Amino acid sequence: MDAIVFYAPHEIGLQSIPLPPMTPTSVRVATKLTSISAGTERMTLEGRLPGMPQLRYPLIPGYENVGEVIEVGADVDPAQFQVGDRVFLPGTVRYEGFFSVFGGQVSESVNDAKRPIKVPAGISNETALLLALGATAHHGIRDLVAPGTRPSILVLGQGIVGQLAARMLTQYGAEVTIADTIPFRVGLGEADHFIVVNQETDIPSDSFDVVIEATGNVGCFDTAVRALKKHGHLRSLGFYEDVRFAFGPAFIKEIRLDIAGEWDAADMAATLRFLADHDAALHQLITHQLPARDPNRAYTVALRDPECLKIALTW
Repeated sequence: MDAIVFYAPHEIGLQSIPLPPMTPTSVRVATKLTSISAGTERMTLEGRLPGMPQLRYPLIPGYENVGEVIEVGADVDPAQFQVGDRVFLPGTVRYEGFFSVFGGQVSESVNDAKRPIKVPAGISNETALLLALGATAHHGIRDLVAPGTRPSILVLGQGIVGQLAARMLTQYGAEVTIADTIPFRVGLGEADHFIVVNQETDIPSDSFDVVIEATGNVGCFDTAVRALKKHGHLRSLGFYEDVRFAFGPAFIKEIRLDIAGEWDAADMAATLRFLADHDAALHQLITHQLPARDPNRAYTVALRDPECLKIALTW
């Protein structure tokens, strides 16, 4: 099997490594597409992943893998998986000689049958790449719109998580405003109101019941506080090394600040339904496609091109 490897900070390569052996409870998956998570994989490549102070190299990055089952262990229930099923893998198993984290950027994998998530008909392979970040977005928004209400919600940042959060909130009945500094990303978004932040246009103050901070840029927390109404709710949906903001404005407004973490099974189920219902519209969020055999080029595009919203790597 081939794997993209981070050998050290800023050092990427493609390496052939042994495929782990099958067991009676394993499924073997041939990868069709993977994607690069711009936030997590950027930090991993730079050697500064929050929450993992013992990060070590070499490692196999990635947790967005879509493939096809090509072998099933003898003890795997046929109702669970059969040869030919399409699956999503949020990372794969451990590999000898590599730090045990992620493991999704591989051409083939052997996993315990508990790990893969079956991709239902109606979801294309490209749209299925959005499953993990879609579930992350759902985890961050699922409790923000009470039945019979229409809160005004600002989503700061229109990367994939922000894009999906805004779409889900719109479906749940919120009045949604999206904002980003990149016009291309705002243009791809779906919401009630659109803001391209630049020298002439800024986000209005004291205007929103809820602000979702999805930029991953800690400097935007002050913007979020300023945009909130009195007693507003700030939900962090990004990933940061630390969080800093001016306390005075937050104190005066008596804001509520909380953090959305990792998705759970309910988020995954809801996101599968959402992807199936909106497959055609979501397909456009995969803006680039490149071969996995040239990982340096792929990571350069994914992490440096402002108009690369989501990249699909073909295996």
